[in-house]
Amino acid sequence: MCAICGALDWKRRKGIEREDILRMQAALRHRGPDGSGTLMLKGAALGFDRLSFLDLEGGMQPLQNEDESVSMVCNGEIFNFPELRRELEAKGHGFRTRTDVEVILHLYEEEGLDFPKRLNGQFAIALYDGKREQLLLVRDQVGICPLFYTVAGGQVIFASEIKGILEYPGVNRRLNLKAVDQLMNFPGAVSPTTFFDGVYSLRGGHMLQIRPGEEIRDLEYWDLCCSAEEEDRGEAYYVERLRELLKSSISRRLVADVPIGFYISGGLDSSVVACYIGKYLLNSCYSFSAEIAGELDESRFQQIVHDYVRSNHYRTVITEEELWDNLPKVIYHAESGVKESYDVAAYLLSGLVSGSPARAVLTGQGSDEFFCGYVGYMVDLFRGMQKDKMTPEELALNEKLWGDPCFRFERNHPELRKIHQKVYSKDAWGQIDRFSALAESPVNVDRLRGLSTQKRRSYIDSKLRLADHLLGEHGDRMFFSHSVEGRHPFLDMELLEFVQTIPDKYKLNGTNEKYILKKAAQGIVPGEILKRKKFPFQAPGMSAMVKRSSGRLEYLSDDLLKKYGVFDVDYVHEMLRIYSQSGFKLMGAYEIDYLLIVMTVTMLCEIYGLTV
Repeated sequence: MCAICGALDWKRRKGIEREDILRMQAALRHRGPDGSGTLMLKGAALGFDRLSFLDLEGGMQPLQNEDESVSMVCNGEIFNFPELRRELEAKGHGFRTRTDVEVILHLYEEEGLDFPKRLNGQFAIALYDGKREQLLLVRDQVGICPLFYTVAGGQVIFASEIKGILEYPGVNRRLNLKAVDQLMNFPGAVSPTTFFDGVYSLRGGHMLQIRPGEEIRDLEYWDLCCSAEEEDRGEAYYVERLRELLKSSISRRLVADVPIGFYISGGLDSSVVACYIGKYLLNSCYSFSAEIAGELDESRFQQIVHDYVRSNHYRTVITEEELWDNLPKVIYHAESGVKESYDVAAYLLSGLVSGSPARAVLTGQGSDEFFCGYVGYMVDLFRGMQKDKMTPEELALNEKLWGDPCFRFERNHPELRKIHQKVYSKDAWGQIDRFSALAESPVNVDRLRGLSTQKRRSYIDSKLRLADHLLGEHGDRMFFSHSVEGRHPFLDMELLEFVQTIPDKYKLNGTNEKYILKKAAQGIVPGEILKRKKFPFQAPGMSAMVKRSSGRLEYLSDDLLKKYGVFDVDYVHEMLRIYSQSGFKLMGAYEIDYLLIVMTVTMLCEIYGLTV
C-alpha cells in the first residue's frame, strides 16, 4: 500500500499546479517512503508515494495503459491479480510491470464502470480517463483503504489522508461538529462524515464519477448481502469450506517480494491467522505482540500461540506513561477524536513492526462483525426483556435509526442525550439540531428490513464499527504512521461472501459466539485459546490518566475549552473531580470515556488549527 493524491479541474476555472500536488505528497510521505511519482495531465493531476511490496524495481506509479489514454494511482493490493492478469493477457492486453495493481487499468478498459466488482483486495483508486475527461475515485468493498475528497476553488481534491488535502490552496480548516456527535453516540465518525467540515470520506463499496461541469455521481457497486432466507447445508459443510477459504485468504496475503508478519494478540481471531500460517504456510514469518501491564495483560495467551507457531517474535510492553506521551502523535495520524486509548497501543505496535524486517502484518480484524463476536449479540438474546424497559421515545428513535423499535445498538440514546447536554457547551447544545448524529440513520435502513436481529447487528457493526473506526483511525492510520501495511484475511471477498451464507445458528450457538469459526480452528489453534472467554482489546482510560496526570491535562485547560466553545467548562471540571476519586474506574469498553473525547477533540483542533 501507499499514498495517493491529486486534483481535477472540475469547474475548468484554472489549471493545477505541480507544486500543490508535491506539497500534498510531502504530507503523506510516511505512507510511502520508497519513492514518489507525479503525473500532470490536461485538467487533472495524480500523485503517488510508494511502499513497495511487488516488483520492487519496476512497479512505480502513476501507471498508464498502452496508449496513455487512461492513467491511474492505487493505494492497496489486488489479491486476485494472477487470475485477472491471465484473463486479460488472453484478451490481448499487454503489461509493463509485475505489480498487482496494473490489472485495474486493463480491467477498466474491458468492463468500464463495472471493473471494481471483479477486484478482491483492499484498494483506493484514482483513475483518469483522458478521452472521456472522467475521474473515478473508488474505495474497496469493506472500506479498508481510506480515500478522502473535497471541493475547493472549483477543483476536486483527493488524498489517502486528510492532512494531504489540507495542503491544497483554498481548503478550509473547520471542525465538523456532526463527527463529534457521531463519536459521542457511535464507535466513531461514519463515512462520508469526517472531523473536517467539507472534507468527505468515500464510503466502502462506492465509486465517485466526476466529469468537468457535471454533478458528481456517487455510485454504489457493492454492499454486504444479508439475505433473510437461509439454506442449511449442515455444520460439516460450513466447517470444511470455511477451513479451505481461510487457508486461501491467508496465503494470498503472504504474497510479496518483502517479508510479511502477523499480530499475536492472544485472542481467537489473530490466533486463527497465526496458527493457520504456522501449520500450513510459515516461511520465515515474523510475529508481533503488545502487552499492557496489569489486569489488561494478555501475555500468557500470546505466549501460548507463539510457542505453537514458533515464528520470529517481537514483543513490546506498553506503559501508561507511553500511552499518554504518544497521544498527540496518535491524534495527528488518526485525524479524529477518540474515546479509547487503545489507538495508542496500535500506534506503538506498528512502531515495533517498523523496527523489524517485516513491511506488512496480517490481523484478525473483521471476524467479530461477521461471526457474532461482540457482547451485543448476546444481549440480543434477551431483547424481549429489553423491550419492556424501553420508553416510547427510545422505541421511536430505534425504529428511525435501525429499522426496528426494539433493537438497541449498544446504547439507550435518549438517556445518553441527558449526559451530552451536560458535556456540550450551552452554545453548542443550542445548535444540536444542526449537527445531531441522531437526526437520521447512519446506515441504509431499507437494507435492514426483514433481517434477523443477528444479521441486522452484523450489518450495522460492519458500517459503524469496522470500516471507519477499526479499519480506519485505529487500523490504517496507525499502521501507516510507521510505514507499515495491515492485511485482513477475514475480509477477503470470497471468504466474506461465503460467511454471509452461513446460517445464524452456526455463528452464535446458544451463547457460544463464533461457534463455526472455533469448529474450523479445532486441531489448528491451541485448545486453551479456543476455550478462552471473549476479552476485548483495551488500554487504560482517562480515569487512570487523571490520577497520574503529571501535568498532561493542558488540553483540558479552561482557556482552550473556551477558545473552541464545544464543551462545557464547568462539566469538564466535574468530570475531572469524579475521575480523580480513588475508587472511580470506567468499565473498560462498556462505558463512554467522555473526558477522553473532550481532550482529543480539543487536541485535534489545536494540532490542525481548526476553527469551530
